[in-house]
Amino acid sequence: LQIFTTLDPFAQQAAEKAVAHTLPNLEKSHSLPANSLNAALVIASTSNGEVQALVGGRDLRLDGFNRALDASRPIGSLAKPVVYLSALRKGYTLVTPVDDLPIRVKGGDGNIWEPQNYDHKLHGVVPLYKALSHSYNLATAHLGMDLGLKDVAAFFRQMGVTRQVNPYPSMVLGALQLSPFEVAQLYQPLSAEGYSSPLRAIRAVLSQDGQPLKRYPVEVVQRVDDKSVVLLNHALQQVVWNGTARGLSRYLPEDLGIAGKTGTTDELRDSWFAGFTGNYLAVAWVGRDDNQSAGLSGASGALPIWGEAMSQLPQQALELTLKPGMHYQWVTPGGKLSEESCDSAMMLPFIDGSAPVGIPQCEDAHDQ
Repeated sequence: LQIFTTLDPFAQQAAEKAVAHTLPNLEKSHSLPANSLNAALVIASTSNGEVQALVGGRDLRLDGFNRALDASRPIGSLAKPVVYLSALRKGYTLVTPVDDLPIRVKGGDGNIWEPQNYDHKLHGVVPLYKALSHSYNLATAHLGMDLGLKDVAAFFRQMGVTRQVNPYPSMVLGALQLSPFEVAQLYQPLSAEGYSSPLRAIRAVLSQDGQPLKRYPVEVVQRVDDKSVVLLNHALQQVVWNGTARGLSRYLPEDLGIAGKTGTTDELRDSWFAGFTGNYLAVAWVGRDDNQSAGLSGASGALPIWGEAMSQLPQQALELTLKPGMHYQWVTPGGKLSEESCDSAMMLPFIDGSAPVGIPQCEDAHDQ
């Protein structure tokens, strides 16, 4: 048979090199036993979902268990963009105030769910973009409860998750197990303006004499409206510029406009980073096969592998183009109407009719 794949040998080499070089460095810098960490990495095209590279573990020549395809792990904060996108498509804006305050929810079994922020601090009332860029657990929990857990669970399925998504409160903070490949499929519509293409690695299969036996054409489904995705991706760019993924600047220039999200699970067992440029989407995972704590956050474990691999590929900048019916507006860091002349003013995108109104004012950046 003649099998035509989408795989790019150059991208595959970059992915393998990033895993092979980064894991020993992480073990050394975090005083972990040698060969205790493992990793997975998926790189795909943003435009059509074609898989460019896939690494299933640190032992690159070992046949068998492929962590990119078969390791189902809790995704942690990688779930948050779906929660925030669910809010944005229902009329929330990037500056809608969200409560980053204590929350207690009693489950059907009588147990109390009482999440904490990663920094164990309370941040009061914060604008939606900041809650996502700094990955505040409490703000996300409040937002998920306000949206309705059943609606959020249904939206995960609408975004392409095929596994059962139980509408438990912990779902909004990533108590959902997916493989790195499934995470890449979940993020693919975010990288393609709301349109999803099933990730694929084979284009066509021909017989020995060149007769077509099977073709795998690109299939496109719109998962969510493009305006909401523009808003979300602006917040995901903030994650990279001044949020939990700002360490990416060590690997790639800021003017690429990368959108991404770190993910860290309980007791630092799983380290994730998912993100995309204008032409590549990639998902990296780092953890231990025995499910013990790896001692790594998303920013300290998976992000270096992601950055190392993507820095070797020819990247196009992610440019967020406003759709008809959208505009930019100057606002204060706290989300009130501002003027361009204010020192702390920010220019954020809004769907027409949703921007703040009132008398423009300046605000000290340190107030938020």
